[in-house]
Amino acid sequence: MSEFIPTPNPEQPDDPFALKGRVALIVGAGDPLGRAAALALAEAGADVAVASLRGGPSEVVRVQSVANEIWSLGRGNLALDLNATVPDQIGRAVERVVSELGRLDILVNAADVVAAGPMEDWNLPQWHNLLVANLVAPSLVCRAAAQPMKAASYGRIINIVSILAERGVANTAAYAAAHAGLLGVTRALSQEWARDGITVNALQVGFYEGQHGFGDDPESVQQLARMLPAKSLVKPEDVGAAALALAADSGFISGETIAVDGAATARV
Repeated sequence: MSEFIPTPNPEQPDDPFALKGRVALIVGAGDPLGRAAALALAEAGADVAVASLRGGPSEVVRVQSVANEIWSLGRGNLALDLNATVPDQIGRAVERVVSELGRLDILVNAADVVAAGPMEDWNLPQWHNLLVANLVAPSLVCRAAAQPMKAASYGRIINIVSILAERGVANTAAYAAAHAGLLGVTRALSQEWARDGITVNALQVGFYEGQHGFGDDPESVQQLARMLPAKSLVKPEDVGAAALALAADSGFISGETIAVDGAATARV
């Protein structure tokens, strides 16, 4: 692998969706939505660091595989074994991105730890673990990534949340609560960091292909798809395209929630 030399200052390309010279960090890149976002940004010209959410051998292997795909596109890349529930690890990861890739312009939080069950079956440790993975961890990553972004007066933060953040579905209380909380964090941070040149938005994603618990079983997918307006689940590539649009935004779309769900949440 040839030596990577970071671009000191991003170019201003004619194509508004070109990201040459920008550097992105994708947390949760081993899962379908994180991988799709990472590849979309790399294809647009960004150098991309990819990180696990909670570490562990299988997740690290998937993250490294995504880094290899980014390398094959000719982009700078970095694979990080990260447990995003540990603040010190997050800080070191952000420092490595800035040190090895030269800067940090774009953050995509793609955490999606899925769990479901009747309310009466949930104990306190289970609630705690799910809230930490889907709410606390991405919030801590936002805080760490904002530091180099503030120094550069530029940043694009994209938090991926579930449509269950705003739609009640039985047996998903803890999962929905975590994602609803991340929507609140997104809106609050868009206010806090507006003068720092940092936008903070959310992609609210419907049931998607490959989603653990929903997209694994073909029969379940068919049953679920029949209830959706588009009659199909969201493709991760559609989420990648939406992430690219927000990453390339001029700076005045912030605090927004954009649904990528095939019109599922348009129903009243």
